[in-house]
Amino acid sequence: MRIKKPFKGRRSIGPLFTILAGLLLASPFVLAGVAGYYLFLKDAKKPQVNLSPQADAASLKRPFTITAADEESGIRSLTVTVTQGQRRADVLRRTYDPPRPEVTERFTLEGSELRGGAFELQVAAYDGSLANLGAGNTSRVTQRMLLDMVPPSVKALTPAHYLRQGGVGLVIYEVNKDVTRSGVVVGDVFYPGYKQKSGQYACLFAFPQGMDADAYKPRLFVEDAAGNEKTGFFVNMAIKRRFREERVEVSDEFLAARLPAFAGLYPEVRDPVERFKMLEAQLRRQNDATLAGLAAQTAAAPLWDGAFVYMPRSVVRGSFGADRIYTYKGQEIARETHLGIDLASVPKASVPAANNGKVVFAGPLGVYGNTVVVDHGMGVQSLYANLSSVAVAVGDEVKKGDLVGATGTSGLAPGDQVHFAMYLAGHPVIPIEWWDGHWLEDNITAKFKRYASPPAPES
Repeated sequence: MRIKKPFKGRRSIGPLFTILAGLLLASPFVLAGVAGYYLFLKDAKKPQVNLSPQADAASLKRPFTITAADEESGIRSLTVTVTQGQRRADVLRRTYDPPRPEVTERFTLEGSELRGGAFELQVAAYDGSLANLGAGNTSRVTQRMLLDMVPPSVKALTPAHYLRQGGVGLVIYEVNKDVTRSGVVVGDVFYPGYKQKSGQYACLFAFPQGMDADAYKPRLFVEDAAGNEKTGFFVNMAIKRRFREERVEVSDEFLAARLPAFAGLYPEVRDPVERFKMLEAQLRRQNDATLAGLAAQTAAAPLWDGAFVYMPRSVVRGSFGADRIYTYKGQEIARETHLGIDLASVPKASVPAANNGKVVFAGPLGVYGNTVVVDHGMGVQSLYANLSSVAVAVGDEVKKGDLVGATGTSGLAPGDQVHFAMYLAGHPVIPIEWWDGHWLEDNITAKFKRYASPPAPES
């Protein structure tokens, strides 16, 4: 007798059908849940919005920038509206199809028909998600501001200014309202001014060494908190100066002595002469950018006291503004404008601080070697390069004549020396004026005393 065994798989058929049937019956609810997830939960994050500048005041022409970002759904639209009393107007409305992960827009208030006084500015950014029944997530930035449409006025107090090419002048001026930025514009260079205790502003500015006298047209510039700008004229006399040409022979001995310090740079360039060219063309430019950046670390008032000093018993090996030509075996391999003065004495001679100030840089700096930079206030800074040793640290306060280091051959120095340079607002100027006590008194100190001295206290 053959006994049939029940098929084990049949036991699971009933429950399986039950589960499938339940899912089918529940599918509308499942679909609704899935749809709800995508509509409400998948992207619940609001866009990130940034408005710049964050200002309390604005002019009609002040430029604003909006940056909005949403990595998941992208930015679908942006609006900017202004409200003043019952008046409401759009100053920007943008739609992006398809939505973008990040957008940047710029706008002004011109055309808004706003009047002077308080108003409210609101930025709204909408992402491309299906949240809020397809309307997307929204971020808003609201800023209350004062619309100021009256520019400041500026007036020079000092009379005619006589500047030699590469030299410095001082203009003292007054403005009729608080300003956030002021100074002198020369070409594309801005020399900042500083408010004095007397209430006037003082600005040291330069006649750049590389600018033609006919193109030298400095102008006063002021900008208030709302972004209103004003320029002003003041009398200047530009005096052209002739600069020398200097030829420096680069020998194999020089390359063997100096280039090992730069072994890690440009390893793909094996030829010593070619590497020297790279150092002059690229590294020097980077080092000069570092020096220019130190201009921000300056005191708002003069720290110096009287004429600047230089290394005693020294001779000049290289002059300011010289067209320096480097040759190798009689062939020109590089060219630069020498923007300092090289001073030499006995090896490892003591190098004094040129005047009172604060150390803002101390350490190695590429082609300049071991370098010290001292800030003397109002954008004036002195540089000491090619040192064999450094005797100060960043943050140290120094007095005129204090030891900052010793002469040496670091960097690309042609011999034991100190490369001494003067900078104004990050731009090199001729040092010999600052060594001249008579020039300093007539062109700087006397002007401060006459036009920017605080009023005497009442008796």
